[in-house]
Amino acid sequence: MARVVVVGAGYVGLVTAAGFAELGHSVSALETDTARLRMLVAGELPIHEPGLDELVRRGREAGRLEFGSDYAAVVPGADHVFLAVNTPPNPDGTPDTQFVLSAVRMVLEHARPGLTIVTKSTVPVGTADEIDRVVRGSGHAGIAVVSNPEFLREGSAVEDFFRPDRIVVGAVRAEVATAVAALYEPIDAPALLVSRRSAEVAKYAANAALATRISFINEIAAICAAVGADITDVADVVGADRRIGPSFLQAGLGWGGSCFPKDVRGLVATADRQGVRTPLLEATIEVNDRQRDRAVELLLDAVAGRADATVAILGLAFKPHTDDLRGSPALEIARRLGESGVRVRAHDPHAMPKARPILPDVTYSSGPYDAVEGADALLLATEWPVYLELDWPAIARAMRGRTVVDGRNVLPGGHLTSLGFEYHAYGRATTGSLIDLQAARHDPFPQASDMLVGAIADERDRAAADSVA
Repeated sequence: MARVVVVGAGYVGLVTAAGFAELGHSVSALETDTARLRMLVAGELPIHEPGLDELVRRGREAGRLEFGSDYAAVVPGADHVFLAVNTPPNPDGTPDTQFVLSAVRMVLEHARPGLTIVTKSTVPVGTADEIDRVVRGSGHAGIAVVSNPEFLREGSAVEDFFRPDRIVVGAVRAEVATAVAALYEPIDAPALLVSRRSAEVAKYAANAALATRISFINEIAAICAAVGADITDVADVVGADRRIGPSFLQAGLGWGGSCFPKDVRGLVATADRQGVRTPLLEATIEVNDRQRDRAVELLLDAVAGRADATVAILGLAFKPHTDDLRGSPALEIARRLGESGVRVRAHDPHAMPKARPILPDVTYSSGPYDAVEGADALLLATEWPVYLELDWPAIARAMRGRTVVDGRNVLPGGHLTSLGFEYHAYGRATTGSLIDLQAARHDPFPQASDMLVGAIADERDRAAADSVA
């Protein structure tokens, strides 16, 4: 059992601390935010993350997890100190490391030889080297610095901690890297021991790759909309290729959150400082911004001419199963609608308390049906399960208008169209000869063979007629 200190009890720090406690280590989580610390000491969580409350409870009851703010009380007895503090973006897009370096100096005031300082925060390339210089400049000897980036997905962070694809440790000495990797035993995952700078770049590169996949499929969705194809079908076909895979091929409003926006821009800024061009990453950002522009355009068109125009937004968190609003498309869209004189009503199962101080002019509803009452248009911004089970005839009766913008391409477009809604999605068809076969498209030998043959014949006849015309 190791003695671990985690500095910062946000998303990454809290999951890391509770995860290590579950693995049997003695963990102290340091938090300087008084309100957040008060909640944690009282047994309340400041964030919504499935499974985390139970994990924290077990750690505390077992006596392996404690929360505090006193470095002097826990750092002298620690074997490893994990830095999981905030790294907000600078104006040029690079992450601001002032909180990381401040935490390092606090740790060094109470450190002893043999301590390992581990960066969990997403930091610019070369930060571990900078921390190492601070350590050596302080006169301390025998303190190692390691990079151990996190790859946790909000909404499934607990599962990701215990079932990671890999554990990455960047270090100068192999024995130090091995000791940090050993903290994760008995988790069944390969440990990749690399240099510190490689570990730092790998974190950015992984998030940039995922963000690029989303922007790629959104660009293909625009092509589908122009030529009359269905992006859902196209993504299924592309994702079935084992070289590509289906993950992160969901067209819609695009990516948000605390990682993708900051990390892609951070990687671009880092490259720019080194004189390296990044046209692919810059286009990834441009495509993502365009998705939000499209939603705003559709909603403003739907309410044009109404003095009391009202738009309902369902979902505020940047993704379901979290209350995180950082980088949320919904917040940006709500803000832009408000600036255009549109009234906005919103609902989210968990994120409304955090949204109220950010967007005080929005009307927050107790449920989705209250939010859509009398609305001229509706935007689905977050695909919470509760929104996938809505009574759409009831929604139609409650709304004044008939425009639905499906920002996540998950609603039953054909059904909404049949109810008289003007349904908008991203590159997704709602009519056409083959749309009725969607329920059977995953069956390699569909039973409705006559319907399939007839639909294909109709499609062929129309194509022939178009070619003649």
